[in-house]
Amino acid sequence: MAGLLGPEQLLAAIAGHLVNGSALIGWARELGDLHATLLTSDVDGAQRPVDYDEADLRDQIVQVVGEIDEWAVFRLPRPSGARRHTHSLGEVISHVAKNFAAAWWTIRHTEDEQLRHEAWFHLGQVREGYADLVADIHARRVELPLGWHGIRPAPGDMTSTEVSRGR
Repeated sequence: MAGLLGPEQLLAAIAGHLVNGSALIGWARELGDLHATLLTSDVDGAQRPVDYDEADLRDQIVQVVGEIDEWAVFRLPRPSGARRHTHSLGEVISHVAKNFAAAWWTIRHTEDEQLRHEAWFHLGQVREGYADLVADIHARRVELPLGWHGIRPAPGDMTSTEVSRGR
C-alpha cells in the first residue's frame, strides 16, 4: 500500500503542491488539470483554448484513471470477504479532482457567499469520503473493483455533451 495518498496529500497533489513521491501524485495533478480545463471550457466558452477537444480531454481522463487502476491492482490489497466498493481507485481520485476543480472555480469566480460556502462544504464531504475509503483500504475492509473504461463514442461521433445538448 506504499504510495497510497492520504486525503490531504491527494488534495495537495491535485493542486500541484506535491511533485515528488508516489506515481499517484502526478496522476492526481493531471486529473485536476484535465477536469479544470473541462469545467472552464463548459462554463466560459471564451476561456476555451484554440485547440480544445472535449472528446480528447475525456479520453485522457479515462486513460489516467486506467493507469491509476493498473497501479492499484498491484499495490492495494484485495481482501476476500470484504465489502465491495462501487468505484475503482482511479474513478474515486477522478471524482475528487473534478470536485476540487469545481469548488476552486466557484470560490474564485463568484461573489455569492452561500454558493462559495456550499462548494467548500461539498469538497470537505468528498475529502472525508476519500479519507474513509483510505482507512477502509488500510484495514482491509473494502475491495475496490478493477475498473472499466466504459463505452466511448467512435471517432467522428458526437461527444456526450453534444448529444445531451441536442447537437
